[in-house]
Amino acid sequence: MGLFKTLFDILVTRPRKIKAARKYFNQRFGPAFFLRPAYCPDCKKNPVYNEANAQEAEQINWRLPPGTPKIEVGALIPSCPECNWVMDMSSWDRFRQGFSDGTFTVEEFEKFESKAYANENFVVQTLNQKIGWS
Repeated sequence: MGLFKTLFDILVTRPRKIKAARKYFNQRFGPAFFLRPAYCPDCKKNPVYNEANAQEAEQINWRLPPGTPKIEVGALIPSCPECNWVMDMSSWDRFRQGFSDGTFTVEEFEKFESKAYANENFVVQTLNQKIGWS
């Protein structure tokens, strides 16, 4: 019975929760939630762009959810100059990855992300960025 319940959760319940979460996060945080960040809310700094070497590209591509464009060697990768946070995934991508593997709930993720979206600079910088990496 436990196997059936687990499969039901993975195949039916989680996809429905993800669909509902997409609508909820769009209303709660707006379109910036679905874009890669262009500002570090912790350090209050804009990113610097560095070329990805083979190891960095592979590491980033491994973390990206299925369907997300892959990073190529030599692509410019944004990262915070102070804390070195690599800004390779949108909040939505991080949510899908963590929620799908059961790392956290919608409520836990919202509490974590609300800090960034309370920072007006984070939202403005993210919405005004040039879309795409070279």
